[in-house]
Amino acid sequence: MKSWIIALCLNACFCFSACAEQTVRITSGADPYVIALLKHTLSYQREVHKLDFVENIPTQNRAIRLLGDKNGIDVFWSVTSDEREKQALAVRVPIVKGVLGYRLGVIKKSRLDYFAKLKTDGELRGLRYGLRTDWPDTVIFKDNDFNVLEYSQENAGYELLEASRIDVLPIDALYANDITDMTDLTIDPAHVFYYPSAVYFFVDKDNKALYQKLKSGLDKTIADGSFDTLFNRHFESELAELALDKRQKITLVNTLLPASAPIHTKKYWYNHNQGK
Repeated sequence: MKSWIIALCLNACFCFSACAEQTVRITSGADPYVIALLKHTLSYQREVHKLDFVENIPTQNRAIRLLGDKNGIDVFWSVTSDEREKQALAVRVPIVKGVLGYRLGVIKKSRLDYFAKLKTDGELRGLRYGLRTDWPDTVIFKDNDFNVLEYSQENAGYELLEASRIDVLPIDALYANDITDMTDLTIDPAHVFYYPSAVYFFVDKDNKALYQKLKSGLDKTIADGSFDTLFNRHFESELAELALDKRQKITLVNTLLPASAPIHTKKYWYNHNQGK
């Protein structure tokens, strides 16, 4: 009888431990797609996971430094680089299927005709580009011989463009629709910049347990098709409207992409071909 009671108590303790709610801290203001994907990825675990949103983490550099800290966060997501993979443990599944490698240029509406006449990579490289200091693509554009003016504040790029201090403000294609409400600015309809790019989830190097949860969860979402379903729900119609394949493509070498990136794993990438 005693052994039966002890076994029952042990099972109850195990169930309580396994089923207890666990908190995963992320930065506030996250994109709805990232939140949905993270929740879905963690839903494959036995434990219930709750997201806790942490305020006052204004830059990517600060976010990655705060991984695992007492007053920090548990999961960070960003375009990968060798430097970031030295700082934290990367879950090497591109969570937006490489689409952040497509950059569209915000320009002044008054210059639409001028941009329509630009046909060569050399003509485009001669323009002035505004890029935020802590964005990895700032380095990529510089390394590909583009004329870059860096800025540090969130919305300063639009101010530089309106003041004609830059000609183009490259943004990722998924946020192109945010420009429609701006009176004097628009998206350049003639060109698209492309480089292979992978956005990963990152965790603290000592948090192997959370890494395994994210990796196994993402693998399962891809295997059962729910990853593509979620991605298409958020982005399919928007990407179709952008007609990226109809634009003149300027291909850049991604000097920051680590050799470990799963470039040839076609199931990870938009259109299975990374922009080609």
